[in-house]
Amino acid sequence: MRTNLILALLTSAVLAFSANVANAQAWQELQTSTDEAALIAAVEKPGDSPEDIHDKNVAVKRLSIYGTPKAIPALVASLSNEKLNFNARFALEAMPFDEVDAALAAATKELQGACLVGVIDTIGVRAKADSVAVLKAISLDDPAVQKAVYAACGMIGTDEAVDFLVSEANTKDLGAMEYYALKGLGDAILDVAQDREQSGDVAKALELYALVSGKSFPKYEQEAGLYRALLAQGDASAAQVVELLKGDDASVADVALKTIREYKGEVSAKVVEALLGAFDSLSAERQLLVARAFGDLKEDAARKLAFPKLVDLAKVESVDMRVAATKALKKYAGELENVALTRVEGKASNDELVAAKIALGVALQKAKPALFENISASELLDDLDETDAVIEIKIVENARVKSAGKALVKIATERQGALRDAALSALSEIVELDDLNLLVDALNGETDDAKVDWLLRAACTRLPREECAAAVADIFKKESLEQKLKTLPLLKQIGGQTALNAVADACAGQTLDKATQILGEWNTPEDGPRLAEISLAIAKQAKDNKYHSRGIRGYVRVARQFELPIATKIEMCKTAFATARRAEDKALIFEVFKRNINAENVAAALEYAQYPEFKDAACDAAVFVAEKIRVSQPAWNWNEASGDAAKDAAAKILVDGMKKVVETTTNADLKARAQKLL
Repeated sequence: MRTNLILALLTSAVLAFSANVANAQAWQELQTSTDEAALIAAVEKPGDSPEDIHDKNVAVKRLSIYGTPKAIPALVASLSNEKLNFNARFALEAMPFDEVDAALAAATKELQGACLVGVIDTIGVRAKADSVAVLKAISLDDPAVQKAVYAACGMIGTDEAVDFLVSEANTKDLGAMEYYALKGLGDAILDVAQDREQSGDVAKALELYALVSGKSFPKYEQEAGLYRALLAQGDASAAQVVELLKGDDASVADVALKTIREYKGEVSAKVVEALLGAFDSLSAERQLLVARAFGDLKEDAARKLAFPKLVDLAKVESVDMRVAATKALKKYAGELENVALTRVEGKASNDELVAAKIALGVALQKAKPALFENISASELLDDLDETDAVIEIKIVENARVKSAGKALVKIATERQGALRDAALSALSEIVELDDLNLLVDALNGETDDAKVDWLLRAACTRLPREECAAAVADIFKKESLEQKLKTLPLLKQIGGQTALNAVADACAGQTLDKATQILGEWNTPEDGPRLAEISLAIAKQAKDNKYHSRGIRGYVRVARQFELPIATKIEMCKTAFATARRAEDKALIFEVFKRNINAENVAAALEYAQYPEFKDAACDAAVFVAEKIRVSQPAWNWNEASGDAAKDAAAKILVDGMKKVVETTTNADLKARAQKLL
């Protein structure tokens, strides 16, 4: 009995496998088939399982390429199935046969819901004039169907289709219409209106735009109709734009402002001319908006008309208007004639106005750089109060006017307060390698070391490091002692080998103290080896213990803080210990060991346990490192072989080290900690 059951199960499995293979082969054949009859048969085959639907959709897609009128009935029959509707419509849309249109017309009488909406869309895509009558005959009770009918008429766009849409807008109660359908009607009318405008029938387009903008369509469609109508009317719309801006409706005023920016050619100039004539009759708020719109004009003729008005508006009492006009003028760099236009009347205390003025000046410099050549201090200051003079200097700074360097030095050395600060800031942004001395000269006499450091750093971080360091080093050689002391921190900010060597050269005479202090703060990562070499040389050569100690500490700091191989750091510690004169300097090496958590440092630290005064410091460093290793690898048993030679060697170092601590130290706490690790 059991044997028969097993045989039955095996037979079923074999049959199922054979069926799957057969299905896969049939599906593969369907995917590449060009046999219309076979494809039609696949579409008409009974069945609605997911596999059946999949195969039918494949066949439908193939019929969109290889189908003839013979395939139309099968495709039309598929339209009633929501799972096949989309692909069936796609296939029918592509067929160049009149029979398709007749079949679709018949289908509109049979279908409903989403399937009907899809068919109506296909009728619109095919855009046959005769189909308008079919669309008009469809019941519009369903808002989704109603919207689809309007959209299809918009796509067809014949006179009959347009007349139907206009009739719907004029006879239907738009306020009671479903929003979905109302939106569809408005969009369709706008579509056909734009088509008529592009084909040259402007009169009909204006009629349709007016219909949408004057009826109870959604607000965005009303505004779109008004916008398109204003542009389509050309210069005839100038008076209407003015009236819209005078009115109380903010939304239609926004539409008018949008058109100001979009008019082309002579029309743009006509509209600007009308706006200028009516400008004083507009409200203050609308005047402000028009000034902003003038900044976005694209046509040269219109810009030339608006430019003088913007210049005048940049001088009025209202700060908001001055800001708007100045920002607009920034975009008129080609029309600006002299730098004095940036000197707007009245004190520029408003931050936004200051920013607008600076932007305007920078735009001017880019358009007319000749106006800024060989600029003098008097040109930057003449007849201006301090605030506007600072703005002039900021313009020079932001526009990177290198030729203003000498003028800025003059201001920095002769003026104080905001003017001096502005001149120094500008210099830090415009000087190059060949005139870096200008900034150094301007800083002469500055008592604020932080300011000097900041300004020099701002300049030097813009310039190539090594070349900049060479330039500063050259300046350093020619400076007074006071200036030398102020320049040394700059070399640290620059970093690199050239700057480091310059500081090393300064480790003599009256600059020794400052230079060695700077070396102790040096932090450019790649300079570690050279910095160590210089620091050790200072320690060995210094007769004064102060500088000897400073050299040792600098040398040990490199081992402690810079990225170097462990072996190198251990060797540096040996050198520092042997070179240092004072016990406290020798003890610094144990901090190096604590900064590097590995077994090698345990052994290296314990080498110094032979010296009685450093015995506990050496043991403390060794235990500290071993504890860190234990915390980082809690499962590592130091007393068992792991099979990893390097790891086993490290374990031996750790075990031997902790045994040595237990044997060597008299410190009870250290002894207990080492014993615990063992």
